[in-house]
Amino acid sequence: MTARDGGPARRTSGDRVRPDPVEAAATTDRREQILQTAQKLFADKGFRGTSLDDVAKQLGFRQQAVYHYFRSKEEILYELIDRAGQAIATSAQLTMDTDMPPTDKLAEIVRNHVRQLLNNIDIFRIQFSELFKLHGDRADGLRRDMFDYVRDVADVIEAGQRAGAFVDVPPTTEALLILGMCNGTTDWYGSSQSNLNVEEIADYAARMALSGLIGGDRRDAKVVRQR
Repeated sequence: MTARDGGPARRTSGDRVRPDPVEAAATTDRREQILQTAQKLFADKGFRGTSLDDVAKQLGFRQQAVYHYFRSKEEILYELIDRAGQAIATSAQLTMDTDMPPTDKLAEIVRNHVRQLLNNIDIFRIQFSELFKLHGDRADGLRRDMFDYVRDVADVIEAGQRAGAFVDVPPTTEALLILGMCNGTTDWYGSSQSNLNVEEIADYAARMALSGLIGGDRRDAKVVRQR
């Protein structure tokens, strides 16, 4: 049936209904409100002590409104962890892609890592507490992304070893040790144990990472690398 016959006319590509930019912006804003509110509640009450109903009440929404955007609190957690992890990886990649010496490159990667952690400390505290307790494809994917980043840091360490700048230790193990040191700052930053600011902590972490790789035992015996 055609439009002349009184029926609906067939749409052409030029007649496609375009998304309403106002509606799209409202959806983005609502999702962001939910994510930020959930992050604060996860930090204050713990992930396992928070429900989607808590998030809805905090925002003054009906619970169904939250379910419209996220099917579960795990889905919210996955998105928060993925966003934070991508921020670290993307910002670090800018340094990894440069041709600066491995010592300078590793120092800046460590500084960046600490900055990212401490400037968004709530979600990283939640991630370190919960990620390895979660199951399923999406949790597995987030863990793979994390280990990809560890391997990238290990590659920088290995390049420093080839250049003779770093001691010969297993690169992946060393990357895990350095990143573990950095991640540990989330346990005490902001407490009475230290009054250092983020930049000072980031710089000290970089200096400690380099001192462990540049100094130490340079015996001729080679350590078997665990890649």
